Amino acid sequence: MRKIFIAASMGIILFSSCVRLEPEVYSDVLKDDYYKTPEQFATLLANAYSQLAGEYGYVYREGYWSLQEYTSDEVAVPVRGTDWDDAGAPLAMQQHTWDYQSREVSNGWSFAYGGVTKCNEVLGNIEMIKGSDTVSYDEATKSGIAETKALRAFYHLLAMDIYGNVPIVLSLDAKLHQSTRAEVFAFIESELLENLPSLQKNPSYGRMTQAVAHTILAKLYLNAEVYTGTARWQDAIDRCEEILTGGYGYVLSPDYFTTFGKDNTNNAEIIFPVVFDAVRAQGNMFHLMTQHYAMKEVYKYSTDCWNGPCTHQAFYDAYSTSDLRKKQWFVGPIVKENGDTVGYAYDESGTKPAIIRPYISATIDATKKNTFDGARFFKFEVEPGIGHHANSDFPVFRLADIYLMKAEAIMRLNGGAATSDAVDAANFVRRRAGVEEYNTSTLTLDELLAERGRELAWEGFRRQDLIRFKKFHEDWGVYDWGIYKRYQPKGVNRDVPQGNSYTSYIFPIPKWVMDAAPGIYTQNPGY
Repeated sequence: MRKIFIAASMGIILFSSCVRLEPEVYSDVLKDDYYKTPEQFATLLANAYSQLAGEYGYVYREGYWSLQEYTSDEVAVPVRGTDWDDAGAPLAMQQHTWDYQSREVSNGWSFAYGGVTKCNEVLGNIEMIKGSDTVSYDEATKSGIAETKALRAFYHLLAMDIYGNVPIVLSLDAKLHQSTRAEVFAFIESELLENLPSLQKNPSYGRMTQAVAHTILAKLYLNAEVYTGTARWQDAIDRCEEILTGGYGYVLSPDYFTTFGKDNTNNAEIIFPVVFDAVRAQGNMFHLMTQHYAMKEVYKYSTDCWNGPCTHQAFYDAYSTSDLRKKQWFVGPIVKENGDTVGYAYDESGTKPAIIRPYISATIDATKKNTFDGARFFKFEVEPGIGHHANSDFPVFRLADIYLMKAEAIMRLNGGAATSDAVDAANFVRRRAGVEEYNTSTLTLDELLAERGRELAWEGFRRQDLIRFKKFHEDWGVYDWGIYKRYQPKGVNRDVPQGNSYTSYIFPIPKWVMDAAPGIYTQNPGY
């Protein structure tokens, strides 16, 4: 198995395949002879997936991913001198002081609806090629349409999760209308259920398949109470069971870090990834984002490290010393091949040993004395010698999360208490980490939230999890410089949920979106 690279009109997307795809020129063949197999349809659908990769894609440090992570207890972005000041944008995310002109808020909308637009372009092209008589469509065409619609539903889910009341856009010339969060929820659910039978049953790496659709539904139902005010715990369990017992072939990697290796394509734990490649599908830049400047010398990168995002000490300390997953965080001396500690000069006083420490002495430090602060993210395999982009695929959904979602939904149905089934599901993930297994007394909802953090750190779900567990408004921990408190805007305490609507836990509609469509949008409460 290998990565297949398919050029798309707006980028490059990678799919896994055992079939060699030779370039095909549409003008040289009759349309009736074109797009008859899933492999051929992959070339047409590639553009819809291309939104996920690229520097401005799913894991963009100034967009969707940072909205989910910078606002949580998993990520800190200290300002070190002038580095990472960015006109206060990262700090606003951490302190919950964003507004409708904030960088991440604007970019998140562009990402989600850019994906929706690309899906609608693909659907329009399918109709242009195959005609408007849908009754005559062959199975490959129906499957291609279902795949595109499932992906479009996924993009709508991302938008609805972060902005709440958003438009449902089903064509390139659709008339804009702001739907309620409950209406968008119902659309996503019905769209997935309707198209699921036409999706490929066999895993197809990096593409929307039946298992991916079940996973999206499981996520949708897990957060249903937040989205609509009505819990759907049993539905979440049912979708998890579909994935676990449906014969899709997913298994946990024996080694946690194998799932995040540089050659993790087709890893059997990954249900749906963003497929990256250092040359042909760029965008995985975690090594530069988090690693200290001095690490360039150690790993012989062809470009400078950025010494940026790290984790809060309280989050790092939530791992026991025996937890194998704690190795996804780097602390300690930065050493050369000969064992010598690298030296680094951050002021006129001379070179100092480069030793990363887990505590954060200051979020803003003009002297750069916080240059070594914060445990660094090393989940993805380090690739010496690379430049801006890494080869590791980013798991959006993976099997470990399915087990943890199942455990949580079971506990929710049981008033928050663990059952033997919940314990079994959580332990299936936990025992890989080499730590003591849970029992019905030790597995509490608070502990499960902590376990989700340890297992899924920086994978894009922490804000979502904190909201569901009603912890989003809490302090992230106590440091030498005080408690890391969120700021409460004047007149509005938007960090406190209002009834079951959770309207305070969504971001504002970006200013540029409202300006471009006067009279269409009502701004979210608190902004």
